[in-house]
Formats: sequence, structure tokens, C-alpha cells
Amino acid sequence: MNFKSAIVKGLLWFLLGAVKLMAQNADILNRQAGQLYSENKYDLAQEKFLQAIKKAEEENTPNVAAHSAMSLARCYYFLYDHPSAFKWSYYALNTIQKHELDSLTSRAYCFLGVLYIEAEKVDSAEKYSLKAAELFKQEQKYARLSQTYSTLAELHLNTSSRNNEKILQAITSAVRYAELSGDKSMMAFAHSKWYNYYFFYKKDYAQALKHINIVERLYLETGIREAILNTYRAKAECLIMLKDTSARPYMLKWFAFKDSVLQAEKSANVAKYELLFETEKKEKENKILLQENELNRLLLLVALATVLLLIVLGLWLYNRNNLKKKQLELQMLKELQSDKERIARDLHDNVGGQLSYIVYSLDGINDENKEKRKEITESIYQSVRSVINSLRETIWAISDAGIKVQDFSDKLKVFSRNLFKHSQTQLVFAENLTHERELNALLGLNLYRICQEILNNAFKHARAKEVKVILKSDETGLIISIYDDGVGFDTGLTGKEKYGLQNIKKRAEEFGISLTLETDLNKGTCYTLVV
Repeated sequence: MNFKSAIVKGLLWFLLGAVKLMAQNADILNRQAGQLYSENKYDLAQEKFLQAIKKAEEENTPNVAAHSAMSLARCYYFLYDHPSAFKWSYYALNTIQKHELDSLTSRAYCFLGVLYIEAEKVDSAEKYSLKAAELFKQEQKYARLSQTYSTLAELHLNTSSRNNEKILQAITSAVRYAELSGDKSMMAFAHSKWYNYYFFYKKDYAQALKHINIVERLYLETGIREAILNTYRAKAECLIMLKDTSARPYMLKWFAFKDSVLQAEKSANVAKYELLFETEKKEKENKILLQENELNRLLLLVALATVLLLIVLGLWLYNRNNLKKKQLELQMLKELQSDKERIARDLHDNVGGQLSYIVYSLDGINDENKEKRKEITESIYQSVRSVINSLRETIWAISDAGIKVQDFSDKLKVFSRNLFKHSQTQLVFAENLTHERELNALLGLNLYRICQEILNNAFKHARAKEVKVILKSDETGLIISIYDDGVGFDTGLTGKEKYGLQNIKKRAEEFGISLTLETDLNKGTCYTLVV
């Protein structure tokens, strides 16, 4: 192909692309955005959905506008921008109602219900979820109907009021409609709400075990791996509460199943990168062949000189790439060893001590004094729960390459609320996350451990009326402030208190976290952490 023909071909492709772009209508834009959405490219999909909405308004195609707006709302939802998700959900609902697009109404109500459930707005969540349920009932969409009632049940279980009548009504409806749908995954999901009700709310572990057995059977039939994994963990916890020795096999199943899932994901990723490598390799080989064909048309002397130059260049590049690869492997091994040591230290600090205490406590389990035996048993139970929580937190942090700030905030929020749930101290938790960022897994874990230590100290020693936790993420960084109006302390501590403070400072220094402590006797305590 000569230079002129290449230019002509390029111009033809450019003109063809321009014609295609001009011919795009709202429906095409919506389908292109949907493809990006299915590939989890939410940022790119947002732009396409906005273009589709604008084009649909120009073409007066409200059906496409409503579809695009609902999908755009979901994009914002997955990107943790809930205000924008609300905005476009209401835009979709107004369009549907204005143009009487009845087939889309149930979907719009359902998603608004989900958003209000996430926001813990009980009245609005009930209003839109029940509207969606009524329409699903008319449309005989029993699977969606069951899912809606299951979500409502979870909402009532997690709210402070915990309306028992509404919980029972929602779970009963979820199970009934799941059975009508014939969808085993929906049946399992509905029965899991019975498990949550009896385990977390009623503390009736025998009934909870009955329902988790049903969930286990259904999920094993469907083969949904993540659901099976969560079921094994829940069943193990239930058996532990019943002091049933068969809990151990389920804990082992949980760990083994989780390892198999991680291994499968790892194998899939390796296969993907091997395929990519082979494709690139073939492309390079084809390119070299084309170059050789072109060179054959030149004078023999020039061809030989060019081939020699390419061989020398190829050897140099090959050696350089090999050297870089080896250096990268060495660096990765060093980082892996460092990460292993940090994880081992975290497990030693947070799990090893608890297990040592359990072993020590078992020496007195056969004491003749029933009250003492009861006290030891309760202490061991609390220690085991603490070990399980520590393991969960460590697994949560290292299971992914990074931790989103919103996920970190949610985790810390749950821990704080559980810690002060039964105390007289008022907990205030505030977040202002205007800038999304990801934390390195080990940095996130150590930052979480520091916050745990600070909050535990406030719970045990501060005697505070109020504890405030404030998270702020903007372009300057992540700032966490934890302060209380308690008794404060002298920073010249000795003994156990000094060790706890040293541990906080050591973790912060190791990961480059700026730590500021302001305290004095009877003047409260304030920690500020800046990442």
C-alpha cells in the first residue's frame, strides 16, 4: 500500500465515522451506554446516557428518556453519588407519569425504594417499595415481589424502632412470593431474612439454624458461589452460639470454599493475561513479517544492514526487558514479604493475644464453682467473637487491592455504633466525602486498627457524655477526627495506657499517617489522623 492510497483510505474511514455519528439517535446512544454499563464502565456510561436523554428530549421519545434516566441513576448509585441517583430517579418517574409509560412505573418505584432504604429513610422507603410491590403483584412478577419484601424486612431489622409486626409481615410475604416464582435463589434470599430475624433480633439460635439449613440447601442447588460462602459462615456462627461442635467443619468449609473462590478468580485472571500476552506476541510477529516483506524490495545491501540492525536492537530490547522483569520480580518479592510480616504482626496483636487468653481461661473451666464456670465460659465466648471479628476485618482489608473511602467509613461506622450501643455515651458520626479515593489494603487496615484503639480507649476510660467521629475526604487528603468530652489524661502515661498510645503512634508512623493528639485532665481528648 503506497502513501497516497493510505491517505485516501483514512479519509474514507473518517467520513464513514462522521456519517455514523450524525446518524446516531437516542435509542442507539442508549444501547451504547448500556454496553458500557454492562462492562462496569460507569463513568463512560454516564456521559452516553446524558447524551441519550438530551437526544430523546429533542426527538420527543419519552420511553428512551425514561430508560436512560433510570440507568443513569444506577450509574450514580454504583459510584456512591446518591444525591444524583435520587435526581435522575425522580426525573425518570416524572417522565413515566407524564407520558403514562405504565410498563416502567414498577421499576422506577422499586429503585427509589432501594435508594431510600440505603438512606435509612423508613417512611419513604416503605412508601415506594410498597407501591412497587403492588404493581409487581399485578404484573405477576413474583421474583421481584419477593426481593422487594426481603429488602423491606432487612430495613425494619436494621432500624432502631424494629417494628416486629412489619418485620414478620415482610418476611412472610417474601417467602410466599419466592415460592410462587419458583426461583430457588429468591427462596434462599427470603429464608435468609428469617435467619437474620431469629439470630440477630430474637436470639433464638435453634430457629435460626432451621432456616439457615433451608438457605444452605437452596443455594447449593443453585450453585451461587458467593451465596454458598456466606451461608457456611452464617451456619458456623449459629452453631457456635448453640455451642455445637459441628461448627468447626462449617468454619473449615467456609475457609476452604473462600480459598477455592479466590483461586478460581486468580486462575481466570492469569488465563486472561496469558491470552493478552499471546495476542500481543502474535501482533508483533506479524508486524515483523510485514517489515521483512518491505525490506525485501530494497537493495540487498540495505536489507542486510537493516536486518542486522533489527537483530542487534531486538537483542538489546530483549536483554533490557529481561533485566527489568527480574528487577520487578525482586521488588514484588520484597513487598510481598513486607506485607506478610505486617499481616502476621496484625494477626499476632489482635488474634494471638485473644487466643492465648482463651487457652489460659480453659484451665479454670472445670472449677467446681458454677458461677465461676459461667463467668469463664462467657469470657471465652466474648474472646472467640473478638477473634472472629478481627479475622473478618483482616480478610475484609486484604481481600482487594484497595479499599474505597466510603467502604472504610461504613465499616468504622458499624464498629462505632456497636461499641457504644449499650452505653450512656452519645455517639455522633459524620462524614463529608466529596473526593472519592482508594486506600492501599494494608494502609486501610492499619488506619482502621488505629481508630479502633482510639474508640476503645474512649469507651473504657474517657467516661464521656459524647464521642464524635468525623471523616472528611477532599482534594487535600483524608482527615479523621475522633474526640470526646471525657476526663482526658496526662500524656506522660506509664504501663498499659502508655503501651496503647505507643502502639497507635507506631502504626501511624509506619504508614506515613499524620497523628495529632490534644488532651489534658478533665478537658477531653482529640485525635486527628491525616492520610
